[in-house]
Amino acid sequence: MEFEKRKAATLASIRSSVTDKSPKGFLDEPILHLLETINHHPSYFTTSSCSGRISILSQPKPQSTNPSTKKKARGGSWLYITHDPADPESVLHLLFPPHPPTQITDPLDQPSELVFRFEPLIIAIECKDVRSAQFLVATAISAGFRESGITCCGEGKRVIIAIRCSIRMEVPLGDTGKVMVSREYVKFLVDVANEKMVANRKRTDGFGLALLSNGFKDPDDANDVEEEDNFEKLAENHESSINNGDLLPGNSLSSIFYIEFMCISR
Repeated sequence: MEFEKRKAATLASIRSSVTDKSPKGFLDEPILHLLETINHHPSYFTTSSCSGRISILSQPKPQSTNPSTKKKARGGSWLYITHDPADPESVLHLLFPPHPPTQITDPLDQPSELVFRFEPLIIAIECKDVRSAQFLVATAISAGFRESGITCCGEGKRVIIAIRCSIRMEVPLGDTGKVMVSREYVKFLVDVANEKMVANRKRTDGFGLALLSNGFKDPDDANDVEEEDNFEKLAENHESSINNGDLLPGNSLSSIFYIEFMCISR
């Protein structure tokens, strides 16, 4: 019953007008149908997601006094982000403005690193049991998400899986003081990232179709999906765990016990 209560709380939060805990505050539109497909199955519900994104991240440089500082612990901010193919002209205008602003800066201030990134789809899903988790992981791997696996599993623990793949990219561009690459190279990076975004969408669509062919119900079909779920009543006082966008490739999953289910698709 605890699984059902956690699921009810999460779905009630998703369907409310309250924003989630991600910086953006709402779910990514390109995967809304996929998330609904998963969440309407009685054995699953999504806890975190990102449809895939192209971004330019500004992050502090490592402190020379502490070389062991991890990159992911340095924070930073997005200068550019899109969940669709990137517009090359917008990226070029950001990195190479026609009239760079003149400003007085503190000489102690250090320029921040600029990193161009593409990150593919990733979805964290709580499963009712290990058998359900194994099935969903195998289905995801066969659809091209070959890094999918169980991230948390054990006696008394929640069964959490991550749907993900390895077509990400991360390229340093220089820093906020000087971009070290040419306009032509930036155009090339945008083209590569856009190709990866197209591949990411194809895999995502393929995963959704695989679910529908394996008994999942289409949330757009009124005859297949019951609308009287009454999630608010079941939620009671359980806090929702929805957190769109927090679970990113290469981040927190590395510190959790990870089980890979290998699958050979034929």
